Amino acid sequence: MKIHDGNLTPSNGNLAPARLARLALAFLTLTLISCKDEPLFDPATPARGPGQFVGRDVPLNQDFSGGVSSSRPTANPNPPSDGRCDADCQRYCDNLELANPLDRALCPTLWGVGRETRPVDEIELCRRLYADLAGYLPSLYEIERSCIGVDKDVLVKRLIFSEDFVRKQRQRWADRLQYNDQTVNFERIYDADDVVTKTYRGLLRYDEMVHVMSAHPVLTRRFDSPGDRVEALFTTFLGRPPYENERADLAKLYVLFYNGEFVHPVLGARVPDSYIQHSCVNEEGNVDPNTQGACTSILFGYNAVILEPDFRAIDNRTFVENLTADEWRLLQTPGRIITTFEAAWEHAIAEIFRDYLGYDLATLRSESLAPMIAYLFEHHGDIRAAHYAVVTSQLYLQSADCSEGSCEEDPPLYEIGPLKQIDAEVFLDSILRFTGQTMGRCDFRLPTAMNWLEQSPAGVDLVHYSLWKLNEEGRLDRRYAELAQTLGGCPDNQTSARFRSISILNTATQESFVASLCNPSMQPESGVPASNLLPAGMDPALEANEDDAERIRDHQSRLFFARPASIEELDEARAAREGCGHFCTREEFARASCYALLTSSEMLFY
Repeated sequence: MKIHDGNLTPSNGNLAPARLARLALAFLTLTLISCKDEPLFDPATPARGPGQFVGRDVPLNQDFSGGVSSSRPTANPNPPSDGRCDADCQRYCDNLELANPLDRALCPTLWGVGRETRPVDEIELCRRLYADLAGYLPSLYEIERSCIGVDKDVLVKRLIFSEDFVRKQRQRWADRLQYNDQTVNFERIYDADDVVTKTYRGLLRYDEMVHVMSAHPVLTRRFDSPGDRVEALFTTFLGRPPYENERADLAKLYVLFYNGEFVHPVLGARVPDSYIQHSCVNEEGNVDPNTQGACTSILFGYNAVILEPDFRAIDNRTFVENLTADEWRLLQTPGRIITTFEAAWEHAIAEIFRDYLGYDLATLRSESLAPMIAYLFEHHGDIRAAHYAVVTSQLYLQSADCSEGSCEEDPPLYEIGPLKQIDAEVFLDSILRFTGQTMGRCDFRLPTAMNWLEQSPAGVDLVHYSLWKLNEEGRLDRRYAELAQTLGGCPDNQTSARFRSISILNTATQESFVASLCNPSMQPESGVPASNLLPAGMDPALEANEDDAERIRDHQSRLFFARPASIEELDEARAAREGCGHFCTREEFARASCYALLTSSEMLFY
């Protein structure tokens, strides 16, 4: 297949010797590839697509500069009277020598004009960091081992360089790109997931990821028209729909994509996939000067996306799995165009602000964007650097606690720490970790796994190697997925999408789930083992006295909330013991306490 770069060359319709040589070389290459000792389909690693052609062997960064400032900034003792940062205010900020780019950007809004941020308790911060970066809530016992007393720069880097962080980002991009294996070939979804994995291991620059995704079937196959594909591109990577002239112009770069199907050679099922329709060529397969304008964008420079067909094309269409790296690179022209827009980088930073701070800082304080983008460029476009800068900033290192009288009424959002509703998967995973239970999984790469189990033995292998679990009867274990979907997680992106809400249905679902684990009604052969809810060495069958009640309450607070029980909570535990009955065993008290704690708001917000 000949890649047309936009320059017309005369043709008499015959195959020139040079073109014949290229065709022969391409055919030989394809033949040699087909002779390799590689399986036609490997259910453990089914990824196929443009992601195979990108990535580095060594991360872009092994370390990040900046981070937590050496000392917590304090408010300017002589702030400007009008609340606007003047030359003296700016000089005060410069003298603070702030290491973090976000701190430097917001100093004229905060400390320079006499405002303060709220110092965070170390335990509160550790719990927040693990929820945001690792995807689960830790117990106080875990925090004491791995977080208390550890330099926060070191801790954040350890979490960002972990596979838990990568898994969390893969899930976020699965939501943004709306993976659905009934609309897009699962092999392309696995490939897109590999691209995200490489990006968050530091093996791809952020703009390189955008390039690949701009022409990836996970984006193009979900839409029928070129204009809709442009809109998806802009919405995903710029955070806004295209203007009409942008939509009309860039749609010309998407006319080659055709939505089709094929019978999978191993699964034996019809699978949705993308093809390249060879548009803007004549009957001989050469660029047609009369129609090439339909495949050429001129709004952002002269960009033509035309692929001349060769022996791989059938009915003037080429299967995307047969494309070369150079051909994919040409198709990714829309991504290379939009990553020259400052808005693409601003949107990437704004999304990180929302993820970690819980509000739209980019809109509230637009001056926060430019220093963050400059910092990202200093780290060679490694998007992990922006994550690091935000979670080591003073805006993130604030307490969300505001005791009575200690905060002004309605302070700006950036003067109090993040307080966010927990994702469904984080809620479920944390409780299952606390109680030592397992309950299957869901895999965002195969949201409709049940369909693949019914296709063929190869479909069973595909599900087996995914994150889904099969029960003893060989059926798909959907307990986790059904719970998560009711709570807003594990979306299939066909009938449901991710959401967060507080509703009667959500509350009832959470309470039912917690009751099945804690078993407060003491149903026989139900709930987790009592030993999982009691302090080590405590006999569950003995009668609980008030001291036992305090010990159990404090142990569960450390386990579930990552903090010791307060004096008021210990007093409540003693009072609860009195209301438990004449003979109340330690197990009965522990199960009732477990239910009360795990259904509280402290497990839903962090």
